[in-house]
Amino acid sequence: MSEGNGTRNKINRREFVQRAGVWGLAGVAVVYLPGCGGEQAEELGSQPHNAIQAAKEAADPCNDLSQLTPDERATRTNFKYQARAKDPTKLCVTCSFWVPDPKGGLCGTCTLVKGPVHPKAGCMSWAEKIRT
Repeated sequence: MSEGNGTRNKINRREFVQRAGVWGLAGVAVVYLPGCGGEQAEELGSQPHNAIQAAKEAADPCNDLSQLTPDERATRTNFKYQARAKDPTKLCVTCSFWVPDPKGGLCGTCTLVKGPVHPKAGCMSWAEKIRT
């Protein structure tokens, strides 16, 4: 603990235990987790892995692109698809290209952007729905 200007920076016992626990778990993960998974882990270990991207995919069911071809994935990039629209007045669910899930699920589709589409997503080709 350091002293500065006559005051001591202290942490209480609860904070100490919490910090020690977090660092302890991190150490265990570093030591033991690389050995888990057998052949699959070796296979995945050879590919670059982005933990943040993996977490986003797990949190958003509309972000599963595993069934898309590289060309279909490229349409998402070309139309500047964003998982959450920057402009809240231009959401996919209010776009004329939006196709709701016929089974009532969260993710719809789009006639332009391939793959599952979140209703609050957006892209550069948003066009207001024509109300009839």
